[in-house]
Amino acid sequence: MAFAAKMILTICVLFACVFPAQLQADAMTLLTAADYSQFAYMEPDRRYSYGDDTQQVAELYLPETPPPHPVIVLAHGGCYYGSYDLRPISSIARALTDEGFAVWNIEYRRAGNGGDFPNMFLDVGAATDRLREIAEEQELDLQHVISIGHSAGGHLALWLAGRKRIATTSALYSADPLPVAGVIGLAPIADIADALERGMCGTALPVVMGSQLPTAEANLKDSSPVELLPLAVPQIHIVGSEDDLIRENLQRYVDAALDAGDDVELIVLEGAGHFELVAVDKPEWQQAVEAIQRLRTTIAGILQ
Repeated sequence: MAFAAKMILTICVLFACVFPAQLQADAMTLLTAADYSQFAYMEPDRRYSYGDDTQQVAELYLPETPPPHPVIVLAHGGCYYGSYDLRPISSIARALTDEGFAVWNIEYRRAGNGGDFPNMFLDVGAATDRLREIAEEQELDLQHVISIGHSAGGHLALWLAGRKRIATTSALYSADPLPVAGVIGLAPIADIADALERGMCGTALPVVMGSQLPTAEANLKDSSPVELLPLAVPQIHIVGSEDDLIRENLQRYVDAALDAGDDVELIVLEGAGHFELVAVDKPEWQQAVEAIQRLRTTIAGILQ
């Protein structure tokens, strides 16, 4: 399916006229990784395993709206390190049920707990495909699946949409991956060769990418979103203006995606850093919710 190339670059200045003093204060105190780690954990409605490892679990959050429920596959970030898990992002999983979505918050092996290449990718694929086994029981609509990821999870959300293009000879090949209808990237790492070159995520990214292996070049081809273009699904990516490395990395991906003919929108939130996008009490999160609902409408129109 081909989509017209499109990019809307939006600079969003939030409440500048109404609360100028607060805006100035917020610009001086961006959220940190330590703040992110303290985000409240929201208990899921159901918890499932998709493998034998303790990291191979996914948590399901269900809306109160009538079924069948449209589904979001949610991939947390944390720069691929095992010390960051799915708990901080559970707050947005619960928040999205208020928007009418069932949210599948996936855990996966990472650097330091078994996520060496190709395991992290195999876990993310297996977790997503597990939805087929619970869809009838939980009354899920798998025709309109949206993948959403923050930071390193944004990489994985994009990869889920692109894995249908992976060669049959690859260690990451899946014969029948669950289709993804659209992607939301929340400050995603999207060009992995660029990220490796810049040293993003320290020692963790080389581990999960197998960049020291003889197959390193092939690994990039099969697991970096920019190498899997065109994804042929609509995408909206959001990044803070103060999130410099991610913003530059994402711009490279967006330019390449547009050149490949994908339908891509880039939103830059003025004054935001890396974590405001996934803080449910911040106005940046509301911008993300609006983008998610717009993508939902776009997908519904395409699949009619």
